[in-house]
Amino acid sequence: MATAETRAVVTGGAGFIGSQLTERLLSDGRDVLVIDSLETGRNEFVPQAAEFSELDLRSDTLETALEGFDPHEIFHLAAIHYVPYCNENPGEAFDVNIMGTRNLFESVKEISTVETVVNTSSAAVYPSRERALSEDVTPDPMDVYGKTKLVGEDLANRLGTESEVTTVSARLFNVYGPQETNPHLIPAILEQIRDGSETIELGNLSPRRDFVHVDDVTRALMALADLDESAPRAFNVGSGKAWSVQEVAEAVGSALESDIEIEQEASRVRESDRPHLEADIDRIERETDWSPQIGLRKGLSDLLEHQQPKQEPGRGGGTRTSRSTYLEQRATQSGPGKQRPEGIPRTTQYE
Repeated sequence: MATAETRAVVTGGAGFIGSQLTERLLSDGRDVLVIDSLETGRNEFVPQAAEFSELDLRSDTLETALEGFDPHEIFHLAAIHYVPYCNENPGEAFDVNIMGTRNLFESVKEISTVETVVNTSSAAVYPSRERALSEDVTPDPMDVYGKTKLVGEDLANRLGTESEVTTVSARLFNVYGPQETNPHLIPAILEQIRDGSETIELGNLSPRRDFVHVDDVTRALMALADLDESAPRAFNVGSGKAWSVQEVAEAVGSALESDIEIEQEASRVRESDRPHLEADIDRIERETDWSPQIGLRKGLSDLLEHQQPKQEPGRGGGTRTSRSTYLEQRATQSGPGKQRPEGIPRTTQYE
């Protein structure tokens, strides 16, 4: 059980989920060391109150960095996450996601203060099913990324059985929220809207995914760190509900209080190898005090407020943007002849 004196390491702490987990850990009174290579993470995402080491997990100096901090908890999030990139670069994905994880866990064995490791895995370890997936479903990953995460789970299990360290793997479903660093579905939709597009160009419209807000995910990771487990296990982290791509786009329009036209663009369509991906979250709800709190519509509304380009003064010197201001911007930016914004990927990743 974590206390005010608990020291935590977050690998990948300059990334989308890791940086927000770091914020939550700091707010809970923990001292935090962020380890990140900044290959995809951003230095500005690292909270100022955290210690920071720009380091690749494959580095020979990793153990030294850990020894200097004497952590009690390790939250392992560092990885190459983007499925298309992993499929196109399997050697690099294997090296970073597996060998980096192996080096981390071998280093952990030498650090006497470490009590708990929370290893972030993925729903990509599962086979394709038309129903909610429980942790009892036999893993059968369908892509390179999923295969690397399944090996990562095995490495975490080995660490848990070969040492006194408690290990748990969190199988994350489709995480969304502010500061996302990969061009997944929701960022792709919002990018087109922010650039004034009245028509949202998408590929496959029928795949259904379980979207879980990053705030819920960071709470889940901390709840799993507090488990008093003797044997390594995996836990699903999702919302327990699946949404189609079209339903997500329509929910964005609802959050904006605006009608958005959805257009299926042929160049974005790709063969859907996984028509349905949904979490059964009974295990984590039963064995921890965690449950998802942010529904998709509320999460999208908050995300639109967070990511508006035109900002107004906010409380405490911060900034915010009202939805009415955003709608005014869209009205002035859109119109006949509006071209597709540059930088939007022609293929949107739904996994």
